[in-house]
Amino acid sequence: MNMNPLFPHQVIINTNNLDIIDLAERCELLTDILIDSDSPAECAALCNYVYAHIEAIKENLDKPLSAARIEQLSVDDPSEFPEAKWLADSDALCDYCQAVTRVLLCHSLPLKTMQQLNGLLMQLVNTLVDDLKTPRFLRTANVAG
Repeated sequence: MNMNPLFPHQVIINTNNLDIIDLAERCELLTDILIDSDSPAECAALCNYVYAHIEAIKENLDKPLSAARIEQLSVDDPSEFPEAKWLADSDALCDYCQAVTRVLLCHSLPLKTMQQLNGLLMQLVNTLVDDLKTPRFLRTANVAG
């Protein structure tokens, strides 16, 4: 159960069969909806779900990935690894996303500031997704013996 202290309604996310990338992609979809929402109630609900998904990502960052996911994140040659584009690790990005979400749930900001923070949250989530989907494994040749 993921509970946001600023939004007292319980959010239950079924994380069975979902890894951190699946959760991050869901979060990305939620922020895509959030950026276009004009309803304060809808924004609050979406922020709460974003917060809960980010919390689930944080709880699962150290869990092993499936063989299929590792294959998706693998390259054949070290030169194929992309250069790092962001200075923060996934855990820090999760913290930043949750901090922005908490601010958005306070409801005491001017509309323009809320829109800017919605945009910032969307960019942070997109960066998190990109970071999690970045190749990080090197394929090795199977030696038949």
